[in-house]
Amino acid sequence: MKTPETSRLFSRWRNPANGVESLILTERLAPVQQSFYFTNPSLTDDGRFLWVTCQYPPPGGKHAVSVSGVVDFEKDEMRVYQEVQQATGRPLVDPLTGDIYWAQDLDVWKRGPGAEDKAVKINRFPKELVDGKLERLATHFTFSANRRALNIDARFVRKDGSQICYIGDMPIDGSPFRLWQKIEGVFHDHSLFSPTNPDEQMFAWEYWQDHTAFDHNLPYHRLWFIRRGEKARPILQKPVSHSGHEWWDPDGKHVWYVHYGVAIKKVEVATGREWSVWDGHLSHGYSDRSGRYLVADIMADPVISDCHVVFRDTVTGKEVEIVNRPPLAAELTQCVHLHPHPQFCQHDRYICHTTTVFDRVDLALVPTADLIARTQ
Repeated sequence: MKTPETSRLFSRWRNPANGVESLILTERLAPVQQSFYFTNPSLTDDGRFLWVTCQYPPPGGKHAVSVSGVVDFEKDEMRVYQEVQQATGRPLVDPLTGDIYWAQDLDVWKRGPGAEDKAVKINRFPKELVDGKLERLATHFTFSANRRALNIDARFVRKDGSQICYIGDMPIDGSPFRLWQKIEGVFHDHSLFSPTNPDEQMFAWEYWQDHTAFDHNLPYHRLWFIRRGEKARPILQKPVSHSGHEWWDPDGKHVWYVHYGVAIKKVEVATGREWSVWDGHLSHGYSDRSGRYLVADIMADPVISDCHVVFRDTVTGKEVEIVNRPPLAAELTQCVHLHPHPQFCQHDRYICHTTTVFDRVDLALVPTADLIARTQ
């Protein structure tokens, strides 16, 4: 079986400032090819399948419905499946099988990575709970710890502009949707199942979405925790100024988040005790399974996003730059939300992110072994 290092579908690019090597998916089946959202690793544990977000905007266009393609390293080929759309939620890849789950309107679908596999509808959000226009069924799916369900943070907007959010879970065996809490009047999203407890999730209150004049310095509780059968509660002991980009630590006892303009922080869920791990003006981040190594992107303007990604060893305090490129020129084919969103994948063997080093939107894989060696 091929690897990103040996596949004909990838090309090597070296950072001219320090020689750090990235492996770029240069097989081009779509004008825009980028990594999945950072909470949805798309490279399977055995390294055979890598799922890719594909978009087909017109030349110079900025908007397109995302679909999904897959790199098959055993056959050393890439395929695009137009039916695997990302309209009402970002998809989830099963790291054990390569199967992909996605939302389409109120339905949840699944298909295998093989060319002969077929899309199968596995469940549907209850029609009796529909209350307005569906904006999102799930921001990004995650598996419950027992792998029996997917998280749901469905959001509907009524004709009068008011909104409603349902936090719950959707069994993958077709059993009925289970509602954990109904929340009205405020914007909630980014729910994520605990990696260790199938009865726990966290989610975010997008305070800035609910206010036309948002004060970035105003403290508020963005991070919320919910246990099945109980009401949601804030995770932090005290509210903080603008923050985001949360993820669970593998131990299920801690949560990471980016306190914008301050640091990447780690929080103990049970107590709300938090501490800074990486100080700086960081935009998005992610941790390896040990919590020792972090990767982050840094953007001066999240709307016109540049591609600046840095790796850090929290024990030695050393950092190494992976890439640092300016935003794409306005006339180049691209799309919205081109943040690098780096993530560790395949048992931390690679960092996957969206890159623009070839003056277009590509997916990059960076072997972590070299980065670790450079930060000892």
